[in-house]
Amino acid sequence: MNRTEVETLLAGHEHVARVLVLPAADPASADVGGGTAYVVPEPGATGDTEPDETVDEWRQVFNRVYTDAPQAAWGENFVGWTSGYDRHPIAPDEMREWRDTTVTRIRGLGPRRVLEIGAGSGLLLSQLAGESEEYWATDVSPAAIGELAEHIARHPRIAERTTLRAQPADSAEGLPTGFFDTVVINSVSQFFPDEGYLCDVIDRALPLLAAGGRIFIGDIRDPRSAPLLHTAAALRRPTARDGARALRSAERTLAREEELFIHPDFFLRLARTRAGLVGADLRLKAGGYHNELSRHRYDAVLHAAGGPEPVDTSGLPVLRWGKDLNGFDSLTSRLQNSPQPVRVTGIPNARLAGEAEARHALESGAGLEEARRLLDAPASGVDPQALDRLAERIGCRAALTPSPGDPFRFEAVFTPSTQDGAWLGGTYRAEFPDDHDGTLAEVPATALRARSLAERLQRWLQERLPGGDAPTVVVRDSLPQVPDAGSAARPSAGGRRLEEVSR
Repeated sequence: MNRTEVETLLAGHEHVARVLVLPAADPASADVGGGTAYVVPEPGATGDTEPDETVDEWRQVFNRVYTDAPQAAWGENFVGWTSGYDRHPIAPDEMREWRDTTVTRIRGLGPRRVLEIGAGSGLLLSQLAGESEEYWATDVSPAAIGELAEHIARHPRIAERTTLRAQPADSAEGLPTGFFDTVVINSVSQFFPDEGYLCDVIDRALPLLAAGGRIFIGDIRDPRSAPLLHTAAALRRPTARDGARALRSAERTLAREEELFIHPDFFLRLARTRAGLVGADLRLKAGGYHNELSRHRYDAVLHAAGGPEPVDTSGLPVLRWGKDLNGFDSLTSRLQNSPQPVRVTGIPNARLAGEAEARHALESGAGLEEARRLLDAPASGVDPQALDRLAERIGCRAALTPSPGDPFRFEAVFTPSTQDGAWLGGTYRAEFPDDHDGTLAEVPATALRARSLAERLQRWLQERLPGGDAPTVVVRDSLPQVPDAGSAARPSAGGRRLEEVSR
């Protein structure tokens, strides 16, 4: 069969909405051998719920959480914050440090007119609203908004400047445009159903910003280190029998994750492709606590046009850890003796050291006890908080950012403290080139279901093609953009994500 015939065949499958077949070499060729069949599935074909249904499910979950939550002091309600390692509640002292460091980071943006999307129990609102001129807060859960209203009524100073609305994150209904200098979306993005919904939330927040405003997105789950989290959890389970089974268990539980993971490059792509944005600043989580939140999450700030020019750090001199610098003392000496800005790359992250070594050992065939020993060994590498304290002691600024291509390391950009007030551009360096069109945000369980559909379609196609010379089936939410390439299709809304999942 030629390309057109294969497209027509696949388009007739009940689970296929649109299809485009591309040969391996020349897109104009009719030969499909070794090529790729890109398929956009019909809604529900993979077993996924629609985004609106997913949002409604989370609404019901959070309504139950906030309705059934025990009484706690306002700003201290950490119900629902459970560890990904053992599903036990995260220690209150660690949660307070998480909250306080997040508040400090947002305060550093100089917020006066704030919109918080996904305010929850008011962990941030309780700390920031009283300092703001106006504070608007939305949440998908009416129960959360009702509880917030009761707390705010007891604090007149906060009540007079706070507006509450029960609505989903992708709704801008009733919100003033061109008004907010700061939009906060903290520890919410992981509950978004897909990349398209995330883009919608940001696109609808952009018109709400005043010139030079910014969007703070906190607690973003990093897909690059997720295997370490699940490996550590598997090693901690009392039911673990041997290293190989622990590794397989980690792979299975990661594949069943129903939350959204976002690669750091996503935010650089967003800043590059949205006319209203001029840059993105990505940072590691601050604080001295070591848990899932500090190890496997990060923060991003998107800056809108119309504000002060950033301090561009992309071209700073580079010092390589372990080559140009032989340790912490070497770095301290360099910063004390030279006030010039500098970027330090390849710094081993002490927060992740044990998990990384245990994972590597399992992949190399080590047994359960050896992997557990490495997991519990004293941390090697550099604690990010130690660099924050070093910068404070010397009198400079440290921007600690994820390392491109190596999630087990990080980078530090040191700049003079006299530049406080100006935001830093170019802190995070992209892992992928600008024209990279692969997946940058996905829900692992959704990707697993898409791969399963692709495998079923592959078998179905091979049974119907003479000689079994079938193209490789790839399931996507949208077809690739190929000039002058046709496609067979039935009416469909198509997809919004930039995501691609192949067998």
